[in-house]
This record gives sequence, structure tokens and C-alpha cells, in this order.
Amino acid sequence: MLTREYVEKMRKSGDIPTVNLKIFDSIYSLPFSQFVVDHENDTEELYTHYINDVLELKDDDLISYLNAIKSVEIVDNQSLEKEDSFLMSLYMQTERTNAIDFLINNGVTLNRDAFINAHKLILKGTSSQKFSDKDHRTDNEAFVVRIESGNPKIRYFALPYTDIEEAIKKIMEFYNSDTYDDRIFLKSQIIHGLVASLQLFDDGNTRYARILQNLKLSELTNKKYNYNLPLPALYGTRAYFPHRSKYRELISNLAINPNYENWDAWFNFNLNRTEDAIFFIDNKLTAYKKMIYRK
Repeated sequence: MLTREYVEKMRKSGDIPTVNLKIFDSIYSLPFSQFVVDHENDTEELYTHYINDVLELKDDDLISYLNAIKSVEIVDNQSLEKEDSFLMSLYMQTERTNAIDFLINNGVTLNRDAFINAHKLILKGTSSQKFSDKDHRTDNEAFVVRIESGNPKIRYFALPYTDIEEAIKKIMEFYNSDTYDDRIFLKSQIIHGLVASLQLFDDGNTRYARILQNLKLSELTNKKYNYNLPLPALYGTRAYFPHRSKYRELISNLAINPNYENWDAWFNFNLNRTEDAIFFIDNKLTAYKKMIYRK
């Protein structure tokens, strides 16, 4: 167990890195490797094939399908962080506003208030609801650990709370820019990486990061292909379940050293998870069509 005294000792020692704002220095000029570009192109080909399958659904069936996979994602997103999936399902059915709908209703331009309030909704009804009254962290007690030989070791200390407002401003600037809009997966994954690694909140950081990735992907899909899907047609949280440890490791690597190699590793990992999600959901969609359109 890590005592408060030990944590403070390690913080003051300087032996363990503290996250800073340098992750923003290069995000507008990332030199995506050819391997990553090719990987994204392959993923996008699978994705557009799936989207075309989705668009074959009749109007009412399409809306029902998009709402159904959204509901599944809300539970999956909480379950990946060890929340009670059954309890979350019950809570969801009480017509509570969820972060996905809230952000979609807010529009494609994200501002600070919407960014903060959507995160609060993620924590409602969870074991971390006590943090939902705060805009963000207000202390420097947050740190990330990894388990080595059965013992917790501090990997890094989170961004100082005095830098959080500036970080939010920079996230908003990138989110709302048209930088990399043609790279629909890579841009959404950069947003995921930023929010997950900076640890702006007491809890729910990766949950929120995945939601923002899904929404940005949906927005950019509509923009690039001139679609008009009212909700995301693809969510990926379920695909992360078997890869929790690697997921955490890659987030930590970005937080500590956001170099091009670590970004490339992040992209390739997330593109693999996206492909896993596409294969899974496209098979389910085929089965769903057979159920509702059988003669």
C-alpha cells in the first residue's frame, strides 16, 4: 500500500515524472508514419463498408439500431472501469441524461461548459458520483500506478491542477479545429489520448476520452462522406476489455513522453481495437437484419 508520506516523498524527489503541457507542442504537426497511414486507410475501408451496411436499414430501424448500440456502449464504457454493469443498466433506464446525447445536443463545436458538464454526467450514478459536483481536479494528489511483482509503483504524477484550465482550452482548440479532419480515426484518437493522459478529473478520464473519440469519429464521418447519421454508428469500448493493461501502458507512455514513436504506437493499438469492434458489430448487424427482415 502506498502511504501519503511515501507518495509525497516520491513527488518531491523528482525521480518520478509529472505530466505537463508539452503534449500539445507537436499535435498539429505529427509526422504520421507510412505504416500508420496505411493502417488507417485499411481500417477506414472496413469502416465504410460497415457504415454502408448500417445505412441499408430502414428509417425507424436505423434509429432504433443507433440508439440500441449507444445504450450498450454506455454500459460497456462504465464496465471497463469496473463499475457495476447491472446497476448502470438500471440507472440508464430511468431516463437520465447521458453524456453522449448531451454532447450531440450541444452541437459539433465544443465549449468549456459543455466539456465540463458532459464529464459530470459520466460520473452520475457511479461509485465516483461524489466527484460530479466539481469542474475538475483541485489538488495535486492524482497519480497513476502500475503493478510490478504484485506491488503498486507510481508511474507518473498527473498534470498540476493549476494547468488544467489551460489544458482544457488547448483541447477545445484542437477539437474544434479542422486539423486532420480528413484523418477521421487519427484525429479522434489524438483527442482520446489527450484526455486520457492528462488526467484532468478525479475520475472518469478514460471513460470520457472514449466518448469524445466516438463522437468526433461520427462527426468527421458525416463531414467526409456527406452522411447524416444522428448518432455514432460505431463504438469501441468492448474491444478494449481484453487489452486493459496495454491500453493503460500506452496512455502512460503518452503522458510521460509524447514523442512520435509513442503516438504511432497509440494509433496502431487503437486502429486494431477499432477493427476488432467493426468485425464484431458488423456480424451482429447482419444477424439483426435477418431477425427484423425475415419473411
